[in-house]
Amino acid sequence: MASDTQGSVELKQEPPQRIQIYPTPSNEVPPFWRLKYEREAKKYWDNFYKRHQDRFFKDRHYLDKEWGQYFSGAGKKVVLEIGCGAGNTVFPLVATYPDIYVHACDFSPRAVELVKTHKDFIETRVNAFVCDLTAEDLTKQISPASVDIVTMIFVLSAVSPEKMSQVLQNIKMVLKPNGFVLFRDYAAGDLAQERLASKDQKISENFYVRGDGTRAFYFSEEFLRKLVKQIGFDTKEHSIHCKQVENRSREIVMNRRWVQAVFQLNSLSYSSITETEIKLQLLSKESSKSDNRVIESATDSEIDVSEGIIEMFGMSNSRNEAHC
Repeated sequence: MASDTQGSVELKQEPPQRIQIYPTPSNEVPPFWRLKYEREAKKYWDNFYKRHQDRFFKDRHYLDKEWGQYFSGAGKKVVLEIGCGAGNTVFPLVATYPDIYVHACDFSPRAVELVKTHKDFIETRVNAFVCDLTAEDLTKQISPASVDIVTMIFVLSAVSPEKMSQVLQNIKMVLKPNGFVLFRDYAAGDLAQERLASKDQKISENFYVRGDGTRAFYFSEEFLRKLVKQIGFDTKEHSIHCKQVENRSREIVMNRRWVQAVFQLNSLSYSSITETEIKLQLLSKESSKSDNRVIESATDSEIDVSEGIIEMFGMSNSRNEAHC
C-alpha cells in the first residue's frame, strides 16, 4: 500500500529560469543615448545642414505680417536672430526693412557658413557668427544692452529643457531695457510629437529625438510662461495656433500646433544687471577691439538666424515631417 501511494506522487519541477538579454521595452530613450544626443547636439545639427544645405526650410516671409510693428518705426533697429540656420529669417528681414541691422548666430558652423555665402549676405548689414548659447557668453560677440529685438523661431525647442534658462539669461544680457523677444515654436499636442511618441523616441516630458539625432521640445503654455517669468520677461502676447494641413498625395490630414508669443524684458529685471557688470564687459571688449566681432552701429553688426519655421505646414517626405 505504501509503495502504491508513493508511486502515485508526481514530482513537480520548477520552470527553468529565464535570462533577460535585452532590456525591458520602454517609451523613453535609454540614459546612454540621452547623454550622447546632448553631448553631440552640435554634430547632429551640423550634419543636418551638410545634408540639406539651404533647401529644407522656407524663408519666413510672414514676419512682416505677424510682427511688423516691432521692426518698423522711428530709428534703426538692431535685431538678434537666435539659431539662424541657413538665414531663413535674416534675409527676409534685411530685404523688407532697409534700416535693420541683424546679428545672426547658430552653434552649427555649417549653418553660419551658409548665411555668409548667401547671395544676399552683406557684411554691413549682417553679422553672422558661431555661438552655443547654452555654454558661451553672448556678450563676447555683442555689446550688452545693444539689441532692440531678439527673434527665436523654432530654435529653443532644440535645446534641452534644463538649459533653456541659460539661453534666455544670455539673451537678457544683450537686450536693451524693455527690449522684445519674438517667439514661435512647437506646441504640445502637435502631430510630430504624437508620431515621435509612438516610436519610443521620448527623452523626457515633451522632449523627443528625431531619427537624425536632432531633438525637439513641445511647449505647453504653462511651461513657457513660467520659464520666461523666472528670467525677468513679461508676456505681452501669447497664443496657440492650430492648422490642419492636407497632404493629398498621401491622403492624410496633419494637425499642426505651434505657440506664438512676444516677451518684453521688464525694467526691474534689467536693473539686476548692474552697472559694474556692464562696465566690466565693455572693458573686456575694448581689449579685443581689433577682431571687430562686436560692433554697435547698425552698419557693422551681424545677424543671428534660426532655422526655419515651416515645415510646420507639410513636407514632401517623412524626414521633413519630423522637423516641421
